[in-house]
Amino acid sequence: MASESPSIYHPSELSDQNPPEFDPSQPSIPISYPLKSLEDLESRSYFSSFHYPFNKASVPLESNSALPNRRRMLVCHDMAGGYLDDKWVQGDTNADGYAIWHWYLMDVFVYFSHNLVTLPPPCWVNAAHKHGIKVLGTFITEWDAGRTICDKLLSTKESAHTCAERLSELAIALGFDGWLNAMSSSRASNFLPRQCGLPGALAHHVAATGLHAWHQPLPPLDQEYHEYCTVGPNVAHTLRKEVGYDTNCNALTI
Repeated sequence: MASESPSIYHPSELSDQNPPEFDPSQPSIPISYPLKSLEDLESRSYFSSFHYPFNKASVPLESNSALPNRRRMLVCHDMAGGYLDDKWVQGDTNADGYAIWHWYLMDVFVYFSHNLVTLPPPCWVNAAHKHGIKVLGTFITEWDAGRTICDKLLSTKESAHTCAERLSELAIALGFDGWLNAMSSSRASNFLPRQCGLPGALAHHVAATGLHAWHQPLPPLDQEYHEYCTVGPNVAHTLRKEVGYDTNCNALTI
């Protein structure tokens, strides 16, 4: 007997029932989704996903869209875990879905979730690029699971380079501009980007002393990490106004 075709649900139908277990290889309404394990990243399984072709941004960033030589504004989309209305690549029925109207105030837009690899939905990449704004995905390791990932990822330079290559490949293939690296692990302090090749901007957390730290001004021992980052912000979750406007900080907090 022929096997049943996979069920395809409209977004409006999913609010009233538990959706089936997600299998990215099976045809369905196209969605954006994150990668949750290092194995998913290293195996390049995303490129075999049914959803991959639908997640390619269609609006390129203008080649002359260099970051201005001034204090710059990075906006992080950290909203209820991410991948809400915006995950429906071909549109959603919610006319009141979250939108941004103040692109002219931004320089860099980060799409964030607490998954290992957060891939920005193409709607955000297209909208940002239309306004000359760079878009970053997020690579994050946190808590006990994150320390386990860091132990594997940073065990050798080769494994770190493999991760960097996979992240760069995803950004290029999907049409966004880089990564926010948020690595909350003391082990990460032993591997500056020059050594391990991880692309992107430094988010926070790891002092060069090996201690988890919520930075305000950038500690001098982490200056080399900051200077290597292509975007360059040092972002603090607990920013104090008096620190954020201190021009004597080793790195301006934006």
